[in-house]
Amino acid sequence: MAHNKDTDNPTTEDATPAVDENVTTNVDGTGATVDNNVDAQASDNQPEVDTVEATTSATTTDVEPEAETGNEEDATIAEEPVNNEIAQLRAELEQAQEEAAKNLENWQRTAAELANYKRRQEEQFKLQRDRIKSEVLEGVISALDDLDLAFQNLPEDLNGQLIGWVEGFRLVQRKLGKILDDQNVMPIDTAGQFDPNFHEAVSYEDAEDHDTDHIIAELRKGYQIGSRVIRPALVRVAR
Repeated sequence: MAHNKDTDNPTTEDATPAVDENVTTNVDGTGATVDNNVDAQASDNQPEVDTVEATTSATTTDVEPEAETGNEEDATIAEEPVNNEIAQLRAELEQAQEEAAKNLENWQRTAAELANYKRRQEEQFKLQRDRIKSEVLEGVISALDDLDLAFQNLPEDLNGQLIGWVEGFRLVQRKLGKILDDQNVMPIDTAGQFDPNFHEAVSYEDAEDHDTDHIIAELRKGYQIGSRVIRPALVRVAR
């Protein structure tokens, strides 16, 4: 029985290395196979990686113009509100300019109408003032006519008391004449040629010592302010 144990043990020792060699061989073989497979797979996958890189590069290249296009579109979209606002402001400016032109035209027309109204009012006021002034002056002139007529018919034999009264009326006459002088009222000249603008003919008479259409005598004084006649002079005219 002891001999059998010794025989079995070597067998066991010999078998163990065999198992180890097989295992190593298998492992080595497997490892070699794995290594070879990995290398083969790596070799097979290398073109795929290159293809992916190329595709990625192409995609990136394609994306960049798309990104630029997108930025341009965004800029265009952002500019649209600004352009619309500018167009609206221009339209409002044109409308404001048109309204300003209309307002200026209306103002100029109103100013012209106001100036014409003031001018007409001034002319009417001047005419009214001249009319009233003429009426007052005509009253003064009428009083002077009466005084002149009275002094022409004074009797020659006046006593001292009547002479005092006459001198008083002469003083009134001089004062009325001064009123006319202060208002630039002047007597109309009746010497020489008859002028229908300043003279009023009472009669036409034959007169050897006067030329035709010349004034023979003055019957009533006429008065004027400048070239405006307050009252024409009454005269006799030679024919």
